[in-house]
Amino acid sequence: MSVTDVTEVPAARPDDAASASKKPKGPSPHTQKLGWAFGDYGFNIFWQALNLLMMPFYTDVLGLEAGLAGMVFLVASLWDGFADSVIGAFADRTRSKYGSYRPYLIFASPVMVIAFMVAFMTPDWDQGGLFLYALLSQVFLRTAYSVVSIPYSSLSSRISSDSNERAFMAGARVAFAMLGGMTVTFLMPAVVDCLQARTGEASPWAYVLAAGMAGLISLPVFWVTFLTTREPPQLAERAPKGFSLSAVWEDFRSVGGILAHNGPLLRVFGCMIVSSLAFTMTNKCITYYVTYYLERPDLRQYILPTVLFVQFLFCPIWAWVAQRTSKRQAWLYANCVSVLAYLAFFLNDSRDPLVNAALLAGLACGNAAYLTLVWAMLPDTVEYTQWKTGERHDAKVFGVASFSKQLALGVNGWLLGTLLAAVGYVEKAKVQPPEAIEGLKLIMTFVPVTGLLLSAIIVWGYRLDQAEHARISREMAERT
Repeated sequence: MSVTDVTEVPAARPDDAASASKKPKGPSPHTQKLGWAFGDYGFNIFWQALNLLMMPFYTDVLGLEAGLAGMVFLVASLWDGFADSVIGAFADRTRSKYGSYRPYLIFASPVMVIAFMVAFMTPDWDQGGLFLYALLSQVFLRTAYSVVSIPYSSLSSRISSDSNERAFMAGARVAFAMLGGMTVTFLMPAVVDCLQARTGEASPWAYVLAAGMAGLISLPVFWVTFLTTREPPQLAERAPKGFSLSAVWEDFRSVGGILAHNGPLLRVFGCMIVSSLAFTMTNKCITYYVTYYLERPDLRQYILPTVLFVQFLFCPIWAWVAQRTSKRQAWLYANCVSVLAYLAFFLNDSRDPLVNAALLAGLACGNAAYLTLVWAMLPDTVEYTQWKTGERHDAKVFGVASFSKQLALGVNGWLLGTLLAAVGYVEKAKVQPPEAIEGLKLIMTFVPVTGLLLSAIIVWGYRLDQAEHARISREMAERT
């Protein structure tokens, strides 16, 4: 059977039917859906700082060579891949009076704030010491982030089993995520500039304090998500339980089984990787672009939030398009919008901030779709795995998805560092050579377009639309 064939029906499994029949009937309460989506506001305070601010921090503040900074992202992402799989397995096996996933939101999130502050410290060491510090602190941050974020993401498949509702939840989630990104990309540079203006020099603690202030904003958000969501106990009981060496081995084997039997999931992972390489390359370069191409470093704290605000506006629109057509069709529409926007960006030779802000906003319109649609597709693949194998593995699916996302971020960071070094970028320089500035624009354009075209090829064979997901759910209910 082809991995893209979603019409073949496996042998009936009575236990699947029992699980499916116990799923909540009807739409989920709006308080649960919005309460869950609100949580991504808190997560993106950390994620967007890691995604948008940390590479420039490494090269322009910490003084780490661009190639070494890129290597930090790659190695930390490889570690993340292993850690995410383990965290997903533990989350699935967790049992408490609060559920399997919700306890992580309140008990593990303070550690994430501490790790965030540690990652923005600026020790005065040589390149080898700076590389080691950046690597270990980023591994600490990523691990703490995953311990909270993977259980959080897994909640979406238990709050609602309806494919269209999940599209709405994904749109709301990413909209809140963009608000979190706007908060951190405005707040951290503003706090740093304010502290440096007061002291008249660069303070080694400015970024740490800014990270602490931003991180503390996230904690009440996680409490709100914890209080407004519930986990149906019957779905938790369908997941594996118990912690032992044999259980760990069973979990690793089950991950292999999930990937072997779930063609739609493999396509989602592929789309996640190549689309993340695309729009993350653009986002990572915006700070460099504003500072050196536009020569307006004073606009950094405004341009990034503006781009994220446009994504905030368009995330619900793409969710609506997915509901009216299909998630696959919405992705292909977004590809068309993005390629045209990148072409306009590349052909523009103006350095006027307003013109460039408008062009970056055009890129953000299309990029908002990929963030929304990936998280709308993933929960549907949980039922597909259950239909195929008779087992439900919510957190493992999201754990491997997180690995795909982190791997893309790591490869992106490594590739950006390598390309910056290749075009002659100079760390901590106030003015860059002309070839580095022109090379920066090429990096921001051709790498993303390549990724978007690859994602169109991958998503073309995705057939798990709303009708197919509903058919699979009905079939599991009929196996009694």
